[in-house]
Amino acid sequence: MKRIIIHQWRDWLLEYVGSDKYELIQRNTLSVQTVVAKDAMDAEIKCRQIIKNMKVEGA
Repeated sequence: MKRIIIHQWRDWLLEYVGSDKYELIQRNTLSVQTVVAKDAMDAEIKCRQIIKNMKVEGA
């Protein structure tokens, strides 16, 4: 399956990897989190929440 970039934020990349699975990649550290979502919009919403939570924890 071909990986497709769904969305790109400043330090983050959201990729579709197949079968309703997406990967959220932090570009600075190359850490990867797998997200299961019904579509690209659902994945983007979930990833925005993950990013927001990581910023709160890091602050």
